[in-house]
Amino acid sequence: MLGDTSSALPSVDRRWVGPRTAEKAITVPLVLMQRAWRDDPKYKDTEFSVYHYPRQYFDLVQGGEKFVYYRPSRGARSREESTYFGCGELGDWWPDPQDSGHRFVGVRKPIAFASPVPHLDGNGRMYESGFNDRNAFQGRSVRHVDELDFYRILNAAGLTAVVWQQAPTVDDVASGLVLPAKKAEPPRDAFRPLTVVPDGTGYRPTGKTIDVFEAAALQERARADHQDTLRLIKEMVETRGGTCLYNNNVDLLASLGDEKLLVEAKSLNVPSAAVDRMRYGIGQLFDYGTRYRAEIGRARPVLAFGTLPPSDVGWISTILEESGIAFVARQREALLPMNEAASDLPIF
Repeated sequence: MLGDTSSALPSVDRRWVGPRTAEKAITVPLVLMQRAWRDDPKYKDTEFSVYHYPRQYFDLVQGGEKFVYYRPSRGARSREESTYFGCGELGDWWPDPQDSGHRFVGVRKPIAFASPVPHLDGNGRMYESGFNDRNAFQGRSVRHVDELDFYRILNAAGLTAVVWQQAPTVDDVASGLVLPAKKAEPPRDAFRPLTVVPDGTGYRPTGKTIDVFEAAALQERARADHQDTLRLIKEMVETRGGTCLYNNNVDLLASLGDEKLLVEAKSLNVPSAAVDRMRYGIGQLFDYGTRYRAEIGRARPVLAFGTLPPSDVGWISTILEESGIAFVARQREALLPMNEAASDLPIF
């Protein structure tokens, strides 16, 4: 798990040695203030996956920045008060489909610290040297941090440049370049009723650090086309007397009489990525089909795209058909079957 990476660093050299000269930062590092979600439910954050922020910070977050997480004292878990607890690199931002005054930005490279770093160093000086007191952070949930201060925090966390450079990204996961480490038992999560397709990721921190694989899956849930696709499917299921469940892994598990559908929705905000989205979705369907076999039984796998794929990759439908996967795609306010397996689904 990525969150455990820094705790396994070699003891011979735990100093931050800086980025390679060829990797100059294109933007100034940021500090992202992250409160416990119970403290401020209007923010739809998922730590190490998605950051949700208001209009006043639109100009600060452009995407691609290195960042460090800061936990204020209010509502924090024991020993996390007023500390830095993780870092990484941001990906692209996108609008909050429910609120034009807010945006989401994905965490492209998430790295959790083995132990939180206090806001004061061993000499009692602020790690953020531009401030004299932590109370000065009030009203600055997103703020620039001096690059030297940023690396001092990482050094205090025992994070080396090698760990940073080798940490996988959500892009690596989505393209299949990195696979989860084999474990005796894969992580599981209880199913719960999908009464309303949730804003944001539909996930809230439970005290554990999510890894890059879960982060990659969760980031899609905050996108408009992903949410709209699930709402369509949910409505079609319920219109026919069915019920819907979900959890932190599975987008939607539908039950209609004796039949179940295991639905994995894929956002297609970049049409040229359709093939990669298909491959990633196939992997998730087979993963969840095995991981949750007891709950889903012989559910029919369904891959749902948030929009129609480009015509030059129409063969995607055939690949999915021959893999035994129903393929559907959203077109405006309609859900279309894209192969024979989809046409045979009970929702059509």
